Amino acid sequence: MIHTALSERIRSTTATLTVVGQGYVGLPLAVEFARAGFAVYGFDRDPDRVVALASGSSHSPDVPAADLAAVLESGRYRPTTEPMNIERSDVVIICVPTPLRKSKDPDISYVLDAGQQVASHFRRGQLVVLESTTYPGTTEELLLPMFEARGASVGEGFFLAFSPERIDPGNPAFKVGRIPKVVGGVTRACTEHAALLYRQII
Repeated sequence: MIHTALSERIRSTTATLTVVGQGYVGLPLAVEFARAGFAVYGFDRDPDRVVALASGSSHSPDVPAADLAAVLESGRYRPTTEPMNIERSDVVIICVPTPLRKSKDPDISYVLDAGQQVASHFRRGQLVVLESTTYPGTTEELLLPMFEARGASVGEGFFLAFSPERIDPGNPAFKVGRIPKVVGGVTRACTEHAALLYRQII
């Protein structure tokens, strides 16, 4: 069993999270973590979406207005366009779109952009998880070098994992908390931290 400062904050739900992307995957995930007791920043680059969320207007069938209002009122969920909040977070989860190109391969430009933004605000000890649907190897081949270029040592200085999004939008019987997650880390310590995180809500 892992025993680090980060793992203890995750177990006690005192860790601060940033969920990058507040679309049909990121918003339900952010709200679920907030309902579990974590402080969560819902980061999105669309200011109109952030303003709507902050006013209690949910665009997701999986996030009832009452649930959104509850986590906003508690202060545990804060929609934001401010990337500096990434530095304040113990965990960063990337949930940006990967639309298919005409050639049927995923457009990972949003992942690359989000990865660069997270890496530029990285701090030692963080757990970074990619959830966006993409091809095998993206985490190690594209994201890992961004953090290593800043002197981060994976599995020690920070933890990096992939956990593909699993959501059935609009299904009232199987929301985020009832759908099992698949988790894979770059190192064993990365896997253990990511699995511990998702066990808090799934």
